[in-house]
Amino acid sequence: MTKSLQLLTALLFAGILGANAQLFPKVSKPESNEASMLVIQFGHTNDGKLETITNLNFSGWAPAVLNANGEIVPFRKYDAGADFTNIYYAENLAAGTYKLVGFYHVYIDYSKLDEMRKGDPDKMTKYAPYENLSYHVKQLFPLQDTVTVQLEANKVMTFGTYAVKYAWVGGLAGTTDDRWKANEEKTEVTTSKPDDNTVLRYIKTWATPAWKKWNAKNNVSPL
Repeated sequence: MTKSLQLLTALLFAGILGANAQLFPKVSKPESNEASMLVIQFGHTNDGKLETITNLNFSGWAPAVLNANGEIVPFRKYDAGADFTNIYYAENLAAGTYKLVGFYHVYIDYSKLDEMRKGDPDKMTKYAPYENLSYHVKQLFPLQDTVTVQLEANKVMTFGTYAVKYAWVGGLAGTTDDRWKANEEKTEVTTSKPDDNTVLRYIKTWATPAWKKWNAKNNVSPL
């Protein structure tokens, strides 16, 4: 094999590895041997079928989880699984008691955009359910029963699987400032399965260097 062919092969191989790495979401490496992670599966109920929700800047969902001090725990999202619904995960958590109280729906109040963009008309909005941005309104849809997880040190654990049925006030065809608000009369958490570990089995196959370290703490068999 010539040097040029060797170089081309190496570049192609590196490209394949890089492409595969992009299939898995970003995650920080464990900060210590005791560091833990919580994972949640979530979706939209559509005629009894669980479907993926597209989380965008104008309308997005996120879990409302409290730690032992009553503080909200931010979760990352992963919406790009071709054969799975939404996944939320929070890494480098300390062992202790965590409570899932419900799910946030965060939407843009269009009346607040001009104030937000004052001095910077090209400023972009974003999905940021835990940042309390000035143009966002946060709705909490509580679980009927709070779900508690006693997170162990050096473990990846799950709150289970949940789904919501919802409709917007106006949506794409709406013209009001609150058109992306979830209609509270038509929105509810319809599925609550705290004992379901499907999401742990799904992420077990994620194989970037950081995810391999987390999956060493994930004591399930892959799907």
